[in-house]
Amino acid sequence: MKRIAVALALVLAIGGLALSAETTVLKVKVQTANIRTQPDLNAAVIKQVKMGTLFESSQTAGDWYEISVTNDLGVTLTAYVHANVVDVISGPGLAVQPEAQPVVRPAPAPARTPSYERRPAPETTYPGGFKIMAAYGMASLTYSEDPAEEYNEYKKSLMGLAGGVGFYSGGLLGVDVGLMYLPKGIRYEGSLSGSDFDVKMRISEISVPVLLRFNLPVQGINPYLLGGGEIAYVAQAKYDYTISGGGDSDSGSEDIKDDVASIDYGLVFGGGLGISLSGINLVAELRYHLGLANLVKDPEEGDPTVKSNMLVFLAGFRF
Repeated sequence: MKRIAVALALVLAIGGLALSAETTVLKVKVQTANIRTQPDLNAAVIKQVKMGTLFESSQTAGDWYEISVTNDLGVTLTAYVHANVVDVISGPGLAVQPEAQPVVRPAPAPARTPSYERRPAPETTYPGGFKIMAAYGMASLTYSEDPAEEYNEYKKSLMGLAGGVGFYSGGLLGVDVGLMYLPKGIRYEGSLSGSDFDVKMRISEISVPVLLRFNLPVQGINPYLLGGGEIAYVAQAKYDYTISGGGDSDSGSEDIKDDVASIDYGLVFGGGLGISLSGINLVAELRYHLGLANLVKDPEEGDPTVKSNMLVFLAGFRF
């Protein structure tokens, strides 16, 4: 009889533990929810999950549910999700208590100060994605010793259309990688000795910029800074000329690809702004490309170095 009583007590105790550890099933109810390392809005974000994601929780900490998630390396971690961003599908659930309100003493007048509820400010997120952009560039060349110094007053930027695609990672600090067409070069235009001339040296490059991207913490819009390097393949090099005067004119084009190095590289600096208008995600950027490579192929001793530089305005869509 005594053994039966002890066994019955154990069964009741185990049953009580099972009930106290009942699992709560949660479902994310916002577009994007942050999963954090600690039950604190200032804690680091492990990952972001989308609406409809399901979790199981058997522990709570204040207004937070303790859950298990798997990071990008496949490691299972203990994490926390705030009760404001999930619905309870089954289980006991968590009653979110509002913050304690200050005691408002009634004034002698009948009017009372209305009570209020503080809510945490919405968090700024930085998702990654793709972008496609058209561009307009202003290019020039820099010489260590200018062989055409007497024509510097006629030197102008070479204008041209550019464009490309890119991928950028999420987070406050990420990576921005692209594939772009850039029309670099220089232009000389003016009048000399009674003749008008227009000479354009065109160096068409396929560029791969690899940049660090720092997203500035501004709500509603996405301003960011860019900095890094690029490596480019010189696909074409030629110069076009037009000379007119005294009723005569001459024009033509000459391929100089054999005289120009095949690889160009340099630094890239700039910034951009992402914004959503009526559900359309737009992006605009300003970049400066500072060439570091000598574009002269097989230079001889004493030959001047030639390096490219370009200011590019870009605009397009992000996905």
